[in-house]
Amino acid sequence: MTKQEKFFGPLTLHQKSEKPTIFKDNETRECQCVLCEEKFTLPDAEKALLTHFFMEHRLVIADVNQIADLFEYLRYWRLRFRDESLPYFCTTMLLDSKPDGTKSKDEQYYLLSDVLPEDKELRSNLQQTKLEKLLQRHQFEREDKNYEKECLFCRHVSKDTRAVYLNHLFEKHNFHIAKPDNLIFIDDLIDTVASKLDNLQCIYCEGFFKDRIILKEHMRKKGHKRINPENKEYDKFFMVNYIGDKQTKHKYQKHHNQKQSHQRIPNPPEENDRESNVDSDPEWSEWTEENGPQITCLLCEHTEMEYENILDHMERKHDFSFTKSTAGLDFYHKIKIVNYIRRQIHLKQCLSCETVFDDSSNLEKHLKEMKHWELKKEKWDQPEYYFPTYEDDLFLCFIHDDDESWWDTDQQEAERTDNSFSDSISKEMAMAVLNE
Repeated sequence: MTKQEKFFGPLTLHQKSEKPTIFKDNETRECQCVLCEEKFTLPDAEKALLTHFFMEHRLVIADVNQIADLFEYLRYWRLRFRDESLPYFCTTMLLDSKPDGTKSKDEQYYLLSDVLPEDKELRSNLQQTKLEKLLQRHQFEREDKNYEKECLFCRHVSKDTRAVYLNHLFEKHNFHIAKPDNLIFIDDLIDTVASKLDNLQCIYCEGFFKDRIILKEHMRKKGHKRINPENKEYDKFFMVNYIGDKQTKHKYQKHHNQKQSHQRIPNPPEENDRESNVDSDPEWSEWTEENGPQITCLLCEHTEMEYENILDHMERKHDFSFTKSTAGLDFYHKIKIVNYIRRQIHLKQCLSCETVFDDSSNLEKHLKEMKHWELKKEKWDQPEYYFPTYEDDLFLCFIHDDDESWWDTDQQEAERTDNSFSDSISKEMAMAVLNE
């Protein structure tokens, strides 16, 4: 298979994208054609509606999967098409076939796209409106204290905020999705995870197993008690996918007092946890994880459950500070460095002088005595180090950017942001998402 064949397939003008934008929702509404009286129910009949546009009116809507609210978009253009005909708003295309495939010279078709400034503004406004609704939903989920849900793995019933529920999953079962402040539609997210577990499917690798005991042991031993970052199904649950650039994130974080999210979430009251080890399903009975997934040192085989502990170990045992060695580097550079170090250690080769040793202990001694911690960029900054040296390397899960200074700007700017939050960020966020 060639590179083109891998990434590109047959294209059809009225084809519905298989990867719709995360902005689209499942609200059922009856929609009327923009040019006739025929009606369709969205979103179920969206493909039928787009096919109708093409077959009956020779109309194609560009990038329809990126329209935040297709119902409102079509309602707007239905009104506008009463004033002017298609050629006035659309790009006219000449094709040598009719919609049914019959050959015919110079058949006219019409493309409605954001090349037209009016259309571009409409799409941007719809996206802005959707963003504002999402932020309102996000704030509700942060503040609502009436969330009641039984734990995925035990009989404990949380009756507090969604953050407390997620904290229970992490504290009691070592199951971590993300920081609660970074999530939205948490109810749907938990239901999605629960459905996969009920279907005996691993959340991370998404393989299926014969029974819960085998699934449980697989997820425990492989460290697969986290969601699959490659599965686009989860994109809609992360606020970062809706927001955009750092300037917008800064304003968003200031409005929601995001600094507090970096503090450890307090444990729920003891009385709420009294039955947390009483299992609702005996097959999950041992999933209390006193011995969770282990993070392996970059320079030896020592493991720890906590990332900070492994960093401390490397400084104490090896005189190597990963934090200092990668200071100022971005996320992807750090990923490359970790994978480069892993490979060099596997090959028993010095990180700096590249001397090869016959024994790992001799390499370890050499690195410490010679202080050969200089990581030469021309060595590690290679495309091959985007890929993990070891499968399921948990160290990679804790890599993050150092550049978070946008959390700590002056209070005066924060106050200005708070006073005009709705007006100031929505357009920026919409444009940022469009640019992505």
